[in-house]
Amino acid sequence: MFSVRALGRHVGAASLAGIIAGVLVAGVLGRVAMRVSGFLSRPELVGVATANGNRVGEITFSGTVGLALFIGIPAGILGAVLFASAEPWLRRVRPWRGVVFGLMLLLAAGFVFIDPTNFDFQRFGSAAINVAMFAALFVAFGALTAWLFDRIRPAIEGNGTSARVLEIVAFVAALAAIALSVLFFTSIGGLGDAAPLLLFPGVAIVPAIVRWRGLPSLIAYAVFGLAILLGAWRTLSGIVEMLR
Repeated sequence: MFSVRALGRHVGAASLAGIIAGVLVAGVLGRVAMRVSGFLSRPELVGVATANGNRVGEITFSGTVGLALFIGIPAGILGAVLFASAEPWLRRVRPWRGVVFGLMLLLAAGFVFIDPTNFDFQRFGSAAINVAMFAALFVAFGALTAWLFDRIRPAIEGNGTSARVLEIVAFVAALAAIALSVLFFTSIGGLGDAAPLLLFPGVAIVPAIVRWRGLPSLIAYAVFGLAILLGAWRTLSGIVEMLR
């Protein structure tokens, strides 16, 4: 039977897992990827500013924290909303559902970050290595989110004060995820090519309704497939253009 509390726990656990994974992947692994790219750059490019204002060869604590807070948390929250929607449909591929989810994210939304108009991918280091590293971040995010979710969800459902505190934190994370998602998609009109991103609400909501109302599973799979196909065309064509 549908339960608002059960739904809140599910979305809350996914949101909390996504936020933590976003901070770690973007703030730590993302910085490592940038450092590798800088290390592989030509010597004369050391100190040159990248598109986001960072300087090649310069890794600072404030820069890492800024990356984690302003990129990791928003990306983690949006990714967590999608994971909350997709997780029930990915249970049949356990224990690989986190990797599968990361690959789905890469295909559906990779073009947002792996952008051929961002010449940093080609200017610093090796374009092929840069693309491979940033593509791997999507898979790492998916795997870590699923791993954290599997530990947070049972902890929330436990007994005792710690479980209640964690449940409150998870509910706050869920509210933040919903609020940020609504804010993002009410301001999406300013983007030049918003059509692929507008699939996000459908992917986040339709599969949940399908599962709640007991509708044919084919509807949910069709929504996921449509998002992946449209995003994959943008992502893969952009990667080919950068490696050309």
